[in-house]
Amino acid sequence: MKKITQIALTSLLFLGITAHAQTQLKKGSVTYSLTMPSANEQMAAMGESTMTVNFDEKTQAMNMDMMAGMMLMKTIIPTENKKETKMTMEVMGMKYEITDAGEEASKQSRGLANLENAKEIIYDKKDTKEIVGFKCYKATVTLNDGSKNTFYITEAIAPQVESSESKLKLSGYPLEITTQTAQGEMIMKATKFSKDIPTDAFVVGEGYTKVTMEEFQKQMGGM
Repeated sequence: MKKITQIALTSLLFLGITAHAQTQLKKGSVTYSLTMPSANEQMAAMGESTMTVNFDEKTQAMNMDMMAGMMLMKTIIPTENKKETKMTMEVMGMKYEITDAGEEASKQSRGLANLENAKEIIYDKKDTKEIVGFKCYKATVTLNDGSKNTFYITEAIAPQVESSESKLKLSGYPLEITTQTAQGEMIMKATKFSKDIPTDAFVVGEGYTKVTMEEFQKQMGGM
């Protein structure tokens, strides 16, 4: 479960820090598919996961569905204060709220392959594709360790949460991301966009047991 949680955090952090666009759409919902074609047997058994990002001008919330609904993860990030980030996990019917979500997200973001570890961004506006109705162009991000991540971005969607530590910012919102993780190549691609967001998108529900991330991982057996 620890590896699966790490993948989930990797996914949400990529979407939580990625861009700075002067664009039009400031409210909406984007659903992504998440696949790991080169993953090991354990990760491959998870099958395809989905992530839905709901955003307005003040808040961004990410809902991840993994292992065919056996693991659900929700992260709510206020635009102006990441320390107030809230995170819930539902694992095989057990419901947890992670009390140190803001600290955990900050800690993970410093160690994962994201724009805080990037040294160069190269844009290729001739390399384009249409994703969920938006024209996107290619951005290749080179990290400090020499590895590269590929983004296809649109300037028609305005991101809400950005990194305050990184000087590099993408010029658009990512609708497709190909990156390397410790578990193998991960591909996130948007499959649906809506201008509407659920009324409970930025709300933590009831019935969650409050635990730290460390306590949660221990209860899950450190898997």
